[in-house]
Amino acid sequence: MTLPSQPPHDPEVLHTRLKATAQTLAQEVKMLGSSQLADYLSKSGRPIEDLYRANNSWTAILRRAGLAADASQPREADLLKRVHAFLHVDGTERVQVYDRLLGDDAPSYDSLGPTEQTLARMLFFNLWDKAGGFSSYAQGFESLREQSAFRSELRQVLAYVTEQKSDRVPIQLGGAHAHIPLKVHSEYNRSEILAAMGVARFGGQMPGFFAQGVLWDEVNRTDALLITLQKNERDFSPTVRYKDYALSRTQFHWESQSTTANTSPTGLRYQQHAQRGSHVLLFMRRNKDTDIGKAQPWMLLGPATYESHTGSKPMAVRWRLDHELPADVWAYASTAVMNL
Repeated sequence: MTLPSQPPHDPEVLHTRLKATAQTLAQEVKMLGSSQLADYLSKSGRPIEDLYRANNSWTAILRRAGLAADASQPREADLLKRVHAFLHVDGTERVQVYDRLLGDDAPSYDSLGPTEQTLARMLFFNLWDKAGGFSSYAQGFESLREQSAFRSELRQVLAYVTEQKSDRVPIQLGGAHAHIPLKVHSEYNRSEILAAMGVARFGGQMPGFFAQGVLWDEVNRTDALLITLQKNERDFSPTVRYKDYALSRTQFHWESQSTTANTSPTGLRYQQHAQRGSHVLLFMRRNKDTDIGKAQPWMLLGPATYESHTGSKPMAVRWRLDHELPADVWAYASTAVMNL
């Protein structure tokens, strides 16, 4: 590898000159002598996402660089392909439980309290969205004991992304949702959302088979609406390119599915949820995919209340949010209407 004329730790040199292929990343790691993820990212100036383009992983890069002596384990490759699905994780409680379950002395699933078990299920289904062939959560977590390289990588990723401070202050859900460990203005992928709400479970629906943007959760009597603002022609047919955008920091315009009539049971539930004692949670993401081609997580906007609607099939509903949108989210959510 030809060294640049500037010092090798100059982030601009490494980040702009070298494309993030497995080979160049391995050469870069070897040159910097970094076997710890955070140290490498600090010295190279690369964003962590560069490590997870295609099917790259930190473990594979270290092995290619000759800086990892451990051999791969059965099932390891599939687990390493899931590490990218944790790049959005924030919140001390979620990270702490995930980290404990990935440790050498991890507690058993059955020994955890109710909230910790829910967080454990969020971790489980984020790793195995179709249950991974396991018959219990305990069996799945037990299988991780032999996956020391994977566990080390994921723990390093969680530690690193947690240190990347955000101006947003997550807000705990309250009332009927107080038992659900999701926080307003934090981000979650589909598997975490379904597991947190209790929809994804053994004997229930696996996240890997869920493709809708709307969910009626009977147990929690909650409509969860998963909104993607920017809908391109490749991923969304004309019948599902709904017009969704923020009207203000506390008002959101949302279109129902094209088959939902305002007089249908679902349409009436949206309109009458407050009187009926049911609830609405809005989740929103800007795009379907991230810059590295992975599924983008949703931000929980929080509880919402029906205000009005127009039309039918689809219904154009105006929701009032309990919590103001963060300023940066309002900036792009309000301009989404310009791209419709």
